[in-house]
Amino acid sequence: MVGVGTPYFVVLPDQESAATSAGRLPPGVAQVITHRSGRPWVAGRLAGQHIVQAEHGDTRLVVIGQCSVTEAELGAAAARVQDQHQLDRLGTAWAGSFHLIALAGGRLHIQGSASGLRRVFHGRLGGLTFAADRADVLAALLDAPFDRAALALSLLPAVPHPLTDRTPWSNVSAVPPGSRLTLSPDGRRQTMARWWQAPEPVLSLEAGAARLRRALEAAVRVRTDGGRTVTTDLSGGLDSTSLTLLIARERASLTAFTMENPDRADEDLRWARTAAAHLPQLNHIVYPAHELPGHLGGLVGADGVPLPLDALPDEPSSAVLGAPRLRAATERATAHGSQLHVDGFGGDQLLTGHPGYEHDLLRSRPLLAVRRLRVLREITGFPVGPALRDLLDGRSYRHWLTAQSTALAQGRPPAAGRSVFGWGGSAQPPRWLTAEARQLITRTLRRTAAAARPLAPARGRHGDLLEIQNAGRTIRRLHQMMAAPGFAPASPFLDDQVIHACLAVRPEERITPWEFKPLIKAALADVMPPELLTRRTKGDGGQITAEGFEEHRRDIAAVWDSSVLAGLGLVDPDPLRDLFRRPYSPRHHDGALSVTFGCEFWLRAARPAAAAIRD
Repeated sequence: MVGVGTPYFVVLPDQESAATSAGRLPPGVAQVITHRSGRPWVAGRLAGQHIVQAEHGDTRLVVIGQCSVTEAELGAAAARVQDQHQLDRLGTAWAGSFHLIALAGGRLHIQGSASGLRRVFHGRLGGLTFAADRADVLAALLDAPFDRAALALSLLPAVPHPLTDRTPWSNVSAVPPGSRLTLSPDGRRQTMARWWQAPEPVLSLEAGAARLRRALEAAVRVRTDGGRTVTTDLSGGLDSTSLTLLIARERASLTAFTMENPDRADEDLRWARTAAAHLPQLNHIVYPAHELPGHLGGLVGADGVPLPLDALPDEPSSAVLGAPRLRAATERATAHGSQLHVDGFGGDQLLTGHPGYEHDLLRSRPLLAVRRLRVLREITGFPVGPALRDLLDGRSYRHWLTAQSTALAQGRPPAAGRSVFGWGGSAQPPRWLTAEARQLITRTLRRTAAAARPLAPARGRHGDLLEIQNAGRTIRRLHQMMAAPGFAPASPFLDDQVIHACLAVRPEERITPWEFKPLIKAALADVMPPELLTRRTKGDGGQITAEGFEEHRRDIAAVWDSSVLAGLGLVDPDPLRDLFRRPYSPRHHDGALSVTFGCEFWLRAARPAAAAIRD
């Protein structure tokens, strides 16, 4: 599963048995940082990764990733750090996206990022705790069996928090985004604690725009320093356009790519060309969508047998359905010498905000909330009944999740209709899940609901954080499939400093039905071409999805004749065969189908022939 160019690392306790276990890592270990005993501490494929190390006395710090910190700055930080509480500030002290590994106060600490783009997983072997940045690498090291309940959960179109952090393996657990894993000196005891807290949303739009501008400029400098050849997406959306404009200010020349969508209703290309016209140093490459494999293209042969791919994500994901397209886009960038490719992923979640804020605003400023809801209703046409139900609903998150599990146990939909103003999406399983799979999901939901807590007390902030973390998970998997020797992707909108800047703005100013992404427009008003400040739309790629499905559905239908998920007793293949034999319809071929097919394809590649399975 781990591709030739895919980086990874494992953190090992200072024990001889742990050092011996390092021999079970995937081949190609190219970097080892040792404990003072000489045993391996951090081992993996880290070639091409920015690695900075420093120590002072008994404190040692290692930063891995895209980070602005210098060796001198890290050394000064090591001199100040005595315990884990002093590590808290370091996660947002430097620009970029990175892991921080520390030996401080006699303990070992490992943390990723607030968004989950940089993750930490942990598991136990021989009484010792090991940690890694990829779940599949750790699972192989620990010989961990698959967890059927977790696989069943991964088939839900919307997995509720905190089950989003559950991995498909027994004995491999995820550290929640924004939390730190701490190990005792002997590696036998572990704790987890929050190191990141969302800022209080107290800034005005003007003050927040200035902070976001500084954060984005710092994020860009991290990627452009060092003489690497940098390329960008220039999709035409405000997010990727903003980053391209800022990077162009740092570079004498820059190559940006725009895919031409065949959908005539998609205006992205027009807006991309508008931006490019203001950048004389830009090498703007426009290519038609049909030059890449179509949606679902390149996944199976004519016999319906999945084709091997260079790299897969470390967890089930519908992102694998676009793996051939991602690899082709990566090859296009590397053919132009790209060593780092910057995209605008994550901007939507930060800049549009979560509709749950209307639920909160209705209680604090009801007149303003009513005015906003009227405009939203005109724009989106949301169903009034479900919207009123969720807007007036004051139940706690625990109560909501309990109601989800109760409804599933009774075999009925959790609620009639859908609304964007609730605590989360419906946990209703797709109709092709077996009764056994539903029981596994229901049992897990019921146990989780008993102690579940939201990511924030207010519904809007909880929704924002959940969407940011979901984006981090999705984009992380995309990055894993794009990795190649000497090449890395980057999504600066998911840097911790950028997230912090956006969430510090008052939500009623950051999110408004009267303006599209007002915060980024205010932040880059002097850089962005005036025409782009009027944009209020974005493309959705619906035509590419429909055409790709129609072209490949008959070949893919054969996958369900030998379904691994069916063999595990989790899906009934008959409804799935039927859907792949039908012409495309957004109503029937929705996200649930992509999630299931993505899990099926991933499981075929990830599961060794004799892998154990546990309920």
